[in-house]
Amino acid sequence: MWPLVRQARYLGRYREIAHVLVGHGFGYLVEQLGLVSLLSLPRRMILRVPPPAPLGTAARLREALIALGPTFVKLGQALSTRPDLLPPEFITELEKLQDTVPPYPGEQAVALIEQTFGRPIDALFASFDPAPLAAASLGQVHAARLRSGADVAVKVQRPDIEARINTDLAILADLAALAQERLPFGQEYNLMELAWEFSAMLRAELDYKREGRNADRFRALFADTPTVHIPTVYWELTDTRVLTTERLYGVKLTDEAGLRRAGVDRRRLARNCTELILREVFSFGFFHSDPHPGNFFVMDGGVLGVVDFGQVGSLDRETSQSLLLLLAALVNHDTGGALRAMERLNLVSRRDITPQLRRDLERFTEGFVDHSLRDISARDTINDLLVLFRRHNIRLPGQLAILLKTLVIMEGVGVQLDPTLDVFGIARPYVRQALAEQMGPGAVGAQVLREGRSLGEVAVELPHQLSDALQQLNEGVLRVRTEERELRRVAGALIGAANRIAMALVLAALMLTLAILAVAAGVGGWSGLVPMTLLILVAIGTVVTGLALLVAVLWVRD
Repeated sequence: MWPLVRQARYLGRYREIAHVLVGHGFGYLVEQLGLVSLLSLPRRMILRVPPPAPLGTAARLREALIALGPTFVKLGQALSTRPDLLPPEFITELEKLQDTVPPYPGEQAVALIEQTFGRPIDALFASFDPAPLAAASLGQVHAARLRSGADVAVKVQRPDIEARINTDLAILADLAALAQERLPFGQEYNLMELAWEFSAMLRAELDYKREGRNADRFRALFADTPTVHIPTVYWELTDTRVLTTERLYGVKLTDEAGLRRAGVDRRRLARNCTELILREVFSFGFFHSDPHPGNFFVMDGGVLGVVDFGQVGSLDRETSQSLLLLLAALVNHDTGGALRAMERLNLVSRRDITPQLRRDLERFTEGFVDHSLRDISARDTINDLLVLFRRHNIRLPGQLAILLKTLVIMEGVGVQLDPTLDVFGIARPYVRQALAEQMGPGAVGAQVLREGRSLGEVAVELPHQLSDALQQLNEGVLRVRTEERELRRVAGALIGAANRIAMALVLAALMLTLAILAVAAGVGGWSGLVPMTLLILVAIGTVVTGLALLVAVLWVRD
């Protein structure tokens, strides 16, 4: 349904978006979405004019996003991380979108800082340079010095950017709903969910306090790593729209001439960059999701300085372990293991595993046969895997898509510094650790406890469900038609099933107890007569109950 209230409220911006789309050759999209009424008469007349010949669809989309402003540039950047959704030519074009725009006047930045903290700029800083060091779509960075003498970088949000972004996000939500209702690809890709994910990400990036908390968390995680430096946040001069951090001095990774002059060991630096991201992802489960070279500095002593924590991702331990298990299965040509890892990641279910998917996975893993991992590109491997996912309509969760894009960027940074970089070799210890944790006593014990908890929930719910079914049967809501002889057979089957369920629950409880005792014995190093007696008794009980259950299952009553 067309959002009339919001259309009236944001009519000017709706019209601007419709005009830009038509001007870049997307008039058919405007027509399909029912936005023609927003166009001026001249624009309606050129609605069906073919798009300009020199640019393809992907390039025209990139140009349209730039013309629509910061929100849509950010949207294009977010879509560039989703090769599971878009064809390669679109990904290539959207990757060209740069988050750099002309700076706004420094006087406006000073006014916003003074408004935020309620004090004149001279009372807040010993010095403040109104000329920005760098500018981006959401804000810009100024050099300053505290009264303590510390040099700082002050990130100041663009005036009124939050209101503009909120308007665009509201319109994007409307357009996603319209596209999902009216366009075939909208229904296929669940555009409303994608719009919600993008909105949440962009709103989080607007909160500079959140970015400061991210920096503090990374600094705590790398406190024991002398080769990594995360800038200090000065919270007394930080708010939602202003972020003040320690200013880092060093050579950017993009400055090849500066790296040569500083005599930087490029191979060591490439390894440090790669290990930093791998450690964030697979050890901490909290990673820097925008690791482009401009956010890294080489400081004195080869220390790697990292800035800009507005975009971060997080993974739970089970997801990170499943990713490593998927990697291990792929490089070991284990298609079954790869499918099991994909199930653990909720990428596929059993019914989604078709012969075609299995065949394509086998062909994919054949690329690892007779090849050294040193000769295999992580970027090409991930991109080929994402193409396979897209072919079989396997949709990645947002965080997982961001992670894979992060790993691709990471390898690009590393290979730029050292073309001989062996990413898989650096990742190997993390794979071994994941496998060890997966098969260790702690993981087994946790799995046993989870299964036991699930079994307990089933045992508790079963009487209630049976009672509800009997009550529905008694009230006539649930009706069963059967003859008397069939009723006797059904009753006998129910009694037998109940007996088997009871014995199965007892058997499961005995097996759970046996597993817990075994794990506890392995972990705690039990010894002596009492623990061994308990283990033997439980094992005997398990065998006897299992035999009884087997007899009950095989016994068919007439």
